[in-house]
Amino acid sequence: MWLRIGCLGFSIAMAIPCHAETDAVDAWKRQIVTRLNASKRFPLEARGQSGVAKVTFVLDRSGKLISRRLTQSSGLPALDKEALATVGRAQPFPVPPPEIDDDGLTLIVPLVFAGRPEIPISAIDKQDAADDARLWAI
Repeated sequence: MWLRIGCLGFSIAMAIPCHAETDAVDAWKRQIVTRLNASKRFPLEARGQSGVAKVTFVLDRSGKLISRRLTQSSGLPALDKEALATVGRAQPFPVPPPEIDDDGLTLIVPLVFAGRPEIPISAIDKQDAADDARLWAI
């Protein structure tokens, strides 16, 4: 019986570091996503349009961007260009945890651009604009 309890305790002790490693990797990936989202801009020339561009990029052990390339086009050159620029602006990236091997430093990320429909200037009534201005001043 003591052997079974000892084996169970050993198994639990060995499993705990695995969860900690997974948590560190997940936290690192969340930091990367946060940096990418903070660096993303919507290009003016793509107003009213949307798309998803996939970018593959490689980091070194210090989080420095080594290379980036468009893996899948959004179908709109302006969004594709912005996807590559977003990755460039997001650096330096956080230092990867030691449990990630070198293959894990190549990341493929979909960057989603959801365009807002343009509102024609003729649709804005002068009175509505004045009311809006008063509301924003409150």
